[in-house]
Amino acid sequence: MGLLERIFGGTQARDAVRSDHRLLALPDDDHMSVVGESFYQDALRALAARCTSGTDGRPSFEAVLVAEPDNPYDANAIAVHGPTGKVGHLSRETAERYAESFELLRNAGYDGGSCIGLLNGGDPDRPNYGVVLKLAYPETCEERLDALLGGRA
Repeated sequence: MGLLERIFGGTQARDAVRSDHRLLALPDDDHMSVVGESFYQDALRALAARCTSGTDGRPSFEAVLVAEPDNPYDANAIAVHGPTGKVGHLSRETAERYAESFELLRNAGYDGGSCIGLLNGGDPDRPNYGVVLKLAYPETCEERLDALLGGRA
């Protein structure tokens, strides 16, 4: 059984976020873009109906970030999931910069991290949806996770 199946369940629940996996809330000091949303528009449309209004009034949801070391296109890939399934990935360059943070999480026994996702688009001018994460820059994440998990990693 692969990592995603262990985290998200069998084939039917594989892309849905479950509450029984170990996640650590990631620092949210900044914003990080997500790529590949065009491949996940069905999940994003379903997610739009489930979003809550965030502190800035934008549609928000809990995003789960999980490393995908078996990804055939990028060994450093980090997938972004919402309550309705996978909604994208961090860019190749960004994922590489977060590699150390996800190594710290894995070594401390976590399956991934969580943060707030913000939904963009879905209106007549921009019918497709996009995602931005409230997520600190990789160096800040690494520094804070190292301080938090240093004794346990």
